Amino acid sequence: MRRAAEAMAREVARCGGDAMLVETGGAPLVIGDVPPSGGRDDATRVLIYGHYDVQPVGDPGLWDSPPFAPEIRGEYLYGRGASDDKGNFFQVLVAVQRLRDAERLPVHVTFLIDGEEETSGTSAIQWVEALERPQDVGVIWDGLMLSRGRPVIETGARGLCYRRVTVTTGSRDGHSGLFGGAALNAAHVLMRVLAAVAPVDGRLPDPLYEGVAEVSDVEMAAWEGMPPGAEMLDEAGLRPADGAAAADFAERTLASPSVDVHAIWVGDADAVKTVIPTVARAMVSIRLAPGQDPGVIGPVFRRLLRDAAPAGAEVDVEGEGDAAPALMDPGHPVMRTAVAAIGDAVGAPVTAIRSGGTLPIFATMAARMPTILTGFALPDDAIHSPNERMLVENLGTGVRAAIALLEALGR
Repeated sequence: MRRAAEAMAREVARCGGDAMLVETGGAPLVIGDVPPSGGRDDATRVLIYGHYDVQPVGDPGLWDSPPFAPEIRGEYLYGRGASDDKGNFFQVLVAVQRLRDAERLPVHVTFLIDGEEETSGTSAIQWVEALERPQDVGVIWDGLMLSRGRPVIETGARGLCYRRVTVTTGSRDGHSGLFGGAALNAAHVLMRVLAAVAPVDGRLPDPLYEGVAEVSDVEMAAWEGMPPGAEMLDEAGLRPADGAAAADFAERTLASPSVDVHAIWVGDADAVKTVIPTVARAMVSIRLAPGQDPGVIGPVFRRLLRDAAPAGAEVDVEGEGDAAPALMDPGHPVMRTAVAAIGDAVGAPVTAIRSGGTLPIFATMAARMPTILTGFALPDDAIHSPNERMLVENLGTGVRAAIALLEALGR
């Protein structure tokens, strides 16, 4: 991690700027400062965010080449971080280097390069919150395209309340022959508790929709340009949750809250033991739609889980992390500038659309400055999975897009 941070600092120095490692409670931040060509005092000040940390490799046997030895095979560059976020961030970094080399960088760039994005660290968020004077524009180069040749500027992201739920129904497991039908079963209670927040035909309990922002006509029109929901689910190897899920894909994943159970632990799955378990656990989260507040929805989520338990059962709900959603107006002058500049550079129309994912730094930056979230990773780049990759062509395309964006912001 430290070698990666030092490598990032060297790349910032190649931009003709200063870079330093800022120590944190975890991995260091890399902070860089690159003045505009000619040293103009009135140049637009741009904060560019990316991250050098990556997901763990997982089982090395599932990789077709060593994950930390990048390899080009066919059209793709393979390696951990090829898309998320080293290959993506490389594009805007090279754009600044090339503009400085040509003595035509028109903006003052501050780099904020994170080492804790994949571990939900808050050092970068705290750094932005501590700024006495926010920059004029924020740029996050850590985004996805809709598909090959279809660039995107992400105008919003969902937030998150992540919770660990523990159900306790006794002091020790019981014999199901002696006590079955009379004793509380923690597994049964856990199913009942989770069902209290789970969707039914795509709809969550009404209290979990508090604060959801309306979707503009412009945003809904952008949805028409998305691939069909059935196709997107199928390509991801997933099946629709219900009969309307494919048709409602955009609304459900971009503009609505959603609840998912991620893991369940109860009993001993590797043994034949006819016991009544008295402890059951689950990890569950709610993705928050733009407009919602984790400080409001979190307690409601907890109450719904606890209130569903029968008498005699104890339900403990622990917080494992909250993140606020973000939303930018696609009609904002900065957003329109970005759409036009990137579209001209890559020769393809740019879709301004929300993301269904969560990026806490986006919410923090967007609250303080107009922020552009974009990038040139593809949905099938195996992000977070074995054989992560990036289309080699997209590296060059992303550099051209970043150069055009910085030049437009300078104007």
